Amino acid sequence: MSTSRGGFAHLLSPIRIGNVEVRNRMVFSAHGTCLGAHHRPTPELAAYHAARARGGIGLIVLENSRVHPTGRGPDAALEAWNEDNIPHYRSVADAVHEQGARIFAQLHHPGRNANSTDSLLAAWAPSALHLPWSAPTGSHEVPHAMTKEEIAEVIRWWARSAANMKRAGMDGVEIHGAHGFLICQFLSPVTNRRTDEYGGSLRNRARFAMEVARAVRQAVADEFVVGMRLSADELLPEGLTLEQTTEVARWLEESGALDYLSISHSVEYVPSSLAQQIADMSWGQAPFVHLAAGIKKATREIPIFTVCRIIDPAMADSIIAAGKADMVIMTRAHIADPEIGRKLVEGHPEDIRQCIGCNQGCVARALSGKPIGCLINPEAGRERELGSLVPAERRKAVVVIGGGPAGMEAARVAALRGHLVALYERGERLGGQITTLVKAPHRQEFGNIVAWLEDQLKRLGVVVKLNTEATPERIQKEGADTVIVATGSTPEPPEIPGTREPGSPVLATAEDVLERRVPVGHQVVLLDGVGHHKATSTAEFLAEQGSRVHLVTQAGTVAAEIHPVSRAPALQRLKDRRVAFHRDCWIKEVVGRTAVLRDVYNGDEEAIEGVDLVVAATPNRSCTELYDTLRQEDGIPEVLAVGDCVAPRRALEAIREGHMAGRAL
Repeated sequence: MSTSRGGFAHLLSPIRIGNVEVRNRMVFSAHGTCLGAHHRPTPELAAYHAARARGGIGLIVLENSRVHPTGRGPDAALEAWNEDNIPHYRSVADAVHEQGARIFAQLHHPGRNANSTDSLLAAWAPSALHLPWSAPTGSHEVPHAMTKEEIAEVIRWWARSAANMKRAGMDGVEIHGAHGFLICQFLSPVTNRRTDEYGGSLRNRARFAMEVARAVRQAVADEFVVGMRLSADELLPEGLTLEQTTEVARWLEESGALDYLSISHSVEYVPSSLAQQIADMSWGQAPFVHLAAGIKKATREIPIFTVCRIIDPAMADSIIAAGKADMVIMTRAHIADPEIGRKLVEGHPEDIRQCIGCNQGCVARALSGKPIGCLINPEAGRERELGSLVPAERRKAVVVIGGGPAGMEAARVAALRGHLVALYERGERLGGQITTLVKAPHRQEFGNIVAWLEDQLKRLGVVVKLNTEATPERIQKEGADTVIVATGSTPEPPEIPGTREPGSPVLATAEDVLERRVPVGHQVVLLDGVGHHKATSTAEFLAEQGSRVHLVTQAGTVAAEIHPVSRAPALQRLKDRRVAFHRDCWIKEVVGRTAVLRDVYNGDEEAIEGVDLVVAATPNRSCTELYDTLRQEDGIPEVLAVGDCVAPRRALEAIREGHMAGRAL
């Protein structure tokens, strides 16, 4: 392997944290994967992290492990306090070490965010304050306010858990003191209403964090790394601020118990704050580096980590060079491409598959209790199941029909395996529905998928034929061994009584609007039949053009299919643009220029007058005609279908199916 550092000398330089040397400044931070089982690490979790270690990451922080029975989570949540789990943790540590990376275990107690359904115990917290009803995670039970004896018990179990992680071969532990969980609940004036020595002043509220840090240090001795993660700003009214957290950081450094501080932000019990913690593509890159920079400036020598939407290695390098942080967390970036480090070292940064911040395969799945994935990397979370791509036993002539994300990924993977691949696209460019999607506000980064796939096809020698209709006759002439049909789907607006009458509002699809095939209109009714970004993005597009938009959904929640981590900022933007929400109803008919809505439960009707445009953001219809025809053709040994032509869904499913088709050849 080459050792060229190119323009990334700072990012690729080693660093010493405590007594541990890390080969570069990139961190794969703790994040939920739902790859655990029976509260312990699994071979699937080991393979997931080994892939990032093999790809060149410097440091991995394992997802949070619970330290006490009152913090027990669902089956996939790991438990560090249980000594029986030590061999399972060791398997993960060994897998990472074999590939040259370092690994820390994150130790965690959710406090009031715990759920008695999982633990069969009351949740413990500094004060008996339940989660707000808007909380997207955790339960709404009133927690038990911890006694001093219970505080001491949890501290002992934290130390016990750290000792277990040392026995398991980890290089260190990270104490989770951020994101509105137990330590953060003690620190924050929003959640700590105690009147004893653990409440009141900031120094008192920091007492629990300090005692946990000292107990963990005493349990593992000086040669083992101990760090802590903090929310520098809770992003809440009356919550922790950077100024307050800077004071806490100074005290923690002065205690001598810690070897580093990982600086994050926000809490997980307010949708707007959670959305900022895991910022999606509607945010710019690296929006919270200033928090780490502020704490680094105020501390002396302790290494400082920074986080949030740092996906460009050049930006990461500049953060280190400017002294804003010592380590850069690039977690979603490494979910999307586990081999960033290797590609940088070998001098091929242009080959990196860059995270687009969609949050659909990673955060939305893991926080919903499903194994982690990635929209643009179908191997993420399935490393053990899928294994590495290997050359095909027999080289085939493969024709892919359709240049959307499913077809492009199928062509890429088939070519990687050594097949001769030709891709037919009847349009003038590749990308399929993404070429329309990127015209919506805050969805432009989807275009990076198309650009990367297009570049990969060129590098792999795939023959791309644009403006070419793939007829059965043309396919027969190709002499293909396998045809992969990825013809996608087409919009199909519903029949709405009255919309065909003279003088009635124009009935259009979301695609018509984004492609500017229809005038936007002054008063618009937008029918959301999908509950996803198709509707909210189109509504935002129309509102930005000056339309008064009425978003109509049969669901009780607008954008019900978008996870709260991305739903919150989307809804906030729509409310800022005065988009009206009509829940639990659907359109009955159009009378003249009046749209009549009907409540789906009691049949009550509501009229919206002066409507110029009715927009249907509703499910598409699969384009199956060519697939059905080719299956009947003689002389084509194998015909596969992938993506929307199987069933209209989203890019995540389309790319996954294209990937699996390429592997199957």
